[in-house]
Amino acid sequence: MRRRRAARATVAGVCALVALRVGWSQQASDGGRAVGALTVDFNAQAVGAPSADFEAVIGDWRVAEAGGQRGYEVDGARWRQGTPSVSLADQARRLYGDRYAEFLDGVRAFAFFPLAIHRGPAVAGDFRATVRFCPQAGRIDQAAGIAFDVRPNGNYLGVRANALEDNVLFFRVVRGRRSILETIRATPTPTRTWHTLTVTVRGRRLTAELDGVPRVARDLEAPPNGRLGLWSKADSQVLFDDFRVERP
Repeated sequence: MRRRRAARATVAGVCALVALRVGWSQQASDGGRAVGALTVDFNAQAVGAPSADFEAVIGDWRVAEAGGQRGYEVDGARWRQGTPSVSLADQARRLYGDRYAEFLDGVRAFAFFPLAIHRGPAVAGDFRATVRFCPQAGRIDQAAGIAFDVRPNGNYLGVRANALEDNVLFFRVVRGRRSILETIRATPTPTRTWHTLTVTVRGRRLTAELDGVPRVARDLEAPPNGRLGLWSKADSQVLFDDFRVERP
């Protein structure tokens, strides 16, 4: 039953993935889930347009350029209290099928954190997710993160860096409300500079690196089994690029 539900929930993302400009080199298979490397860059995508690879469910996201580098930008310049996508219901249905209403209830509860969910299937088992990001502006925040274990009810885990605070957080979001589980301070993250954030999960063990320096190491309550995405906060303006997922 669980596998049938998962198949219904992810079929739209899998079909779309075939047509997208995404490098997924499948080397083996594990219960129907791809075991390979997925790389997303935005070089062939039109500036000013939505990304073909992500569902921007919260906030203003678009393909953009900065300093000659093309990427996927979250633009919090017009942020007030967080803005769900006008097509959120359709996006949730594409991502989670029959359970889309649960997802709507979760993300609408407190739409404070911009979130773009990768359109590929949910990731079960060990993985390493990496993204490059360049904080551009933001008076309240300049936050960039990786969301993982994004569930059909809208709950998820995340690791984020912040150029204004020079810290790294590991957090949980439940029904739109965030609980900070760990704060790592003194992690320099200059604005208008490219950085790399990496999240690795092996079993229940979570590790995270910022610019190659280990920052988080702890056990999760359970191995993740959800989608991946890009995360930000409030008025952050951040450019993301080179999103990669692979088996560690």
